[in-house]
Amino acid sequence: MKSLLYMFRRYRVATLLNLLGLGVAVATFYLFMTQVIYNRTYNHNIHDYKHMYRLEIYGGLFGEAWGCNICRPFVTLLKEIPQVKDATYISPYINKTDVKVGNRTITVPLINMGKPGIEFFTGKLLSGSSKTCGDGHNVIVSRSTAEKMFGTVNAAGKTFEDENGDGGKTTVTVVGVSEDMPDNCTLPNGVYICENESVMNEWSEWSFNVYMLLDKGANQKKVERAIKLAFMKDNGYSEKDEKKFDKEVNMKIRITPVDDIYFSGVGPKDRGNRGLVDVLTVASVFVLFIAMLNLLNFSLSEVPMRMRGINTRRVMGASIGSLRMKMILENVVFAFVGLVIGILLIVAFQRSETCMKLVSGDIHFASHMVLAAAMAVSALVVGALSAMIPAFYSTSFAPAMVLKGSFGLSPRGRRLRMAIMAVQFCVAFALAIYIGVMSSQSSYIFNSDYGFNKNEVFYAWLSQEAKAKRDAIRAELKKLPFVESVGFAQNAIGTSDGYMSWGRGDNEHQMTLQVLPCDYEYLRTMQLKITEGRDFREADMKTGAYVLNEAAMKQYKWLAVGDSIGRQNEWGPTSNYLIVGTCNNFKLKSMRCDNSNVAVAFIIFGPDMEQWGDRCNQVFVRVAKGQDKIEAKHRIAEVLNKLDGSQKYEMKFLDDDLQQTYVDEFRFISQVKLFAIICIIITVIGVFSLTMFETEYRRKEIAIRKVMGSSVGSVVSLFALRYAVPLVVAFVIAAPIGWWLSNSWLQSFAEHTPIHWWLFPISFVAVSAVVVLTVVVQSWRVATANPVESIKTE
Repeated sequence: MKSLLYMFRRYRVATLLNLLGLGVAVATFYLFMTQVIYNRTYNHNIHDYKHMYRLEIYGGLFGEAWGCNICRPFVTLLKEIPQVKDATYISPYINKTDVKVGNRTITVPLINMGKPGIEFFTGKLLSGSSKTCGDGHNVIVSRSTAEKMFGTVNAAGKTFEDENGDGGKTTVTVVGVSEDMPDNCTLPNGVYICENESVMNEWSEWSFNVYMLLDKGANQKKVERAIKLAFMKDNGYSEKDEKKFDKEVNMKIRITPVDDIYFSGVGPKDRGNRGLVDVLTVASVFVLFIAMLNLLNFSLSEVPMRMRGINTRRVMGASIGSLRMKMILENVVFAFVGLVIGILLIVAFQRSETCMKLVSGDIHFASHMVLAAAMAVSALVVGALSAMIPAFYSTSFAPAMVLKGSFGLSPRGRRLRMAIMAVQFCVAFALAIYIGVMSSQSSYIFNSDYGFNKNEVFYAWLSQEAKAKRDAIRAELKKLPFVESVGFAQNAIGTSDGYMSWGRGDNEHQMTLQVLPCDYEYLRTMQLKITEGRDFREADMKTGAYVLNEAAMKQYKWLAVGDSIGRQNEWGPTSNYLIVGTCNNFKLKSMRCDNSNVAVAFIIFGPDMEQWGDRCNQVFVRVAKGQDKIEAKHRIAEVLNKLDGSQKYEMKFLDDDLQQTYVDEFRFISQVKLFAIICIIITVIGVFSLTMFETEYRRKEIAIRKVMGSSVGSVVSLFALRYAVPLVVAFVIAAPIGWWLSNSWLQSFAEHTPIHWWLFPISFVAVSAVVVLTVVVQSWRVATANPVESIKTE
């Protein structure tokens, strides 16, 4: 310990920097692994998740792709299969509605599902029973919703009021309370409504996720086969007609385990990327490896100065084993101090709202006891491993040779340290390239042509009361001098991967459309361009009408502007309206999806579709360019709050919400940037320490060079040029690695930026500049010292 304290006193800055670097590495390992656990345990909270599956279908309504929005009658088919214990369905679409609890109006999410309700997924309820859910107006609520509505978890038996479609009130009874689903779960929290069994025969509405619980030991492939045969039988095909079915229907069926659906990319919430999780896993371990290399380099740099003391003890009778163990234990103590620093950094991270935006889920130690223990053990192991080579190296020379004179840097020792540093350079270069590509993709997401103008648009969800006052809201908002247009619609385009989908037609004229209910001014508000025919008019609100995008008209060539959308098919009168115009193609979904061939239909519901309900749940307001957006936001909210007192309105920026669509990707980008910065910092610490020790060893040589006429610049360049070859070699190795990492990440986007060639030289210059600057700053101190003092101290 005396040696350790001596080195700390003599080289305080280098020691503190290495302690900080180790602490940061330990904290990074813990934080990254919490994110790995968060993603790898997605849906693990679902009861019996190992035997729970989701039904998915390829073809048919979904075209040349897999889809998970299935019709409810499939549940009946599944229950007839022997290996299926139970099955149910749940709507992936959450409808927010205002309910009254006493004198308070509260906005709650409503989720429609089949019996037995949410208990199918949770295994049990906290209180109450699901037996009567769906009978009359009985519902189950999640824990957080119960606390929000009633201030208590014990909400079974309590009631609230909900509005009917005709404006009347209905008293709803809570018959059970379920445990909340965590963030890393596909299923939402809210008010669960079990639908009546009468809807189980509706084959036309494909807008539900169907789940099944299989027997233990059930064969997945056999179950998939049984589902297909059951569906064929229900549609008049025998097993002998399978080839005919495949040709005419062109539909495949599969079931996906619930702990895999997050990574499937099939549903709008299935945004997981196994590649990104693997990157985080490798990064978590690799940051400790980098820290170990840094600590190894630091320990090796100390060896020449500790060599005389170590071998003096050998002469005095100390065994080689005891000396080696002592050096290892010293580094373990050093690592323990780094571990304490890491723990303090994690605690500080938890208390920062800004930092917590970089992570998902709960990162507290109490929630990750095993991981916390692994972090502690890993830190101590890093300390022990980093001391082994120096311990064996420093005791491998004959004591007489070492005690005879000063022991400097051996060529082999210098090569080893530079090789270790080159590995760190390689990591820094690869990550710099990776970050460059990520930043380029981020810019592409926001600056590419969306096909509509996302800027200067505010929007908000409307209450039932506000939806009944749409004309008044439009009139009052247009009185504001900066408001250009006001539209109403069910969805904000570009902010989701899931929209209402309709499959229509017969065998000859099948159509699959993404359908967006809206009003007559929505397209103008979004500044979509009409390329044929006309835009919606106010008169269309009385008759119903369609505007299709160019992709829909191109795919379904029998459609024509001015003609009925269902003329070639037997749609019936409901929704069989005229196509009044065609608009330009635009990015309906996120860039994870291929937007080039998405067939979109904007529809104004006519009076004959009243049974569908009022779907225009959101208001969209476009303001003039150059306006103070914050002031405009407040003024618009004031108008809405004045006309509707049932809720407090807070307007959202559409372009901000588009950013939320990519929250997982941007969080990952931030995490990788953090990892890269940490690796570069640790590398810089290593360069700083190595240069410091090297200049100490060569202080007399530098003094003699200066006496002989060398300039400060030549001395500084002597040290800086030593890093040129390792930097170039590391970059040559890192460039293809960085390209491969970047290309793998970009594949998670259907639309992405190319990997620009100029990112590579920029990455090389940026990292090299930081390294060289560190060397220059450290070597400048010795190069400008008085040569007489340097020679005297030798």
